[in-house]
Amino acid sequence: MFWILPWGQENRVKHVPWATYALIAINVAVHALVALNVSPDDDGFLMRYALPADGWRPYQLLTSSFLHADVFHLFGNMLFLWLFGESIEDALGPLAFLTVYFVGGVLGDLVYVHNNVGSIPSLGASGCVAAIAGAYGAMFYDRTIDIRAFFLIFPIGTFAVRAFVVVLLWFGLDLWLTWTSAGRMDETDTVNYVVHGVGFAVGALVGVVARLQGVMRRYERLSRGHAWWGYWPDSLERRYGRAPSRRR
Repeated sequence: MFWILPWGQENRVKHVPWATYALIAINVAVHALVALNVSPDDDGFLMRYALPADGWRPYQLLTSSFLHADVFHLFGNMLFLWLFGESIEDALGPLAFLTVYFVGGVLGDLVYVHNNVGSIPSLGASGCVAAIAGAYGAMFYDRTIDIRAFFLIFPIGTFAVRAFVVVLLWFGLDLWLTWTSAGRMDETDTVNYVVHGVGFAVGALVGVVARLQGVMRRYERLSRGHAWWGYWPDSLERRYGRAPSRRR
């Protein structure tokens, strides 16, 4: 069986992305604790902490994002979070990064439960990660990402692809399906493309706004950003470097 995975990206971060690493650590720790202490047949646990599409409670919007169906589900989400999260946190700062992460996931979950009453419970960080991927696609669209091809578990080659193409390849279809189906899923679907699509759209919108606000211009010109808000503040140009002047 042949398959491909994103395996690295061109951008090199300027600050330690502690929020990204913390999210990865928490997700891994939660999965390990659940796997060791909860029976796979415990449907009651899923109904309490995953996100049922009927009769859900607000706290489940948070708890469901830290639960994963199996180790492969966890690995895929954490790989994408590591790949895109470092750069987004570097540019936006940890507070804005965490806001995009959770708002993207929560909005995706709300659309899902609103349009799919009575459906199976949803779990996983996919909506949150899709929001970060959408922001990356808009902000770092011109960077390249290394894609590694595998045969079974053996790597057979690596090739570079533009970031915009990669994020559309993985999340663009989910966005299209969400749009064309008006957020409704078939009962046979086991992948929640609705939370992917909504999260991706939220992140891409934030990425476009960030570019319009000059975040990427400051990120590329200045060596230091704000400890919490990254390169959002325009005062950084007065503190660490002059804004570019227009020639007459």
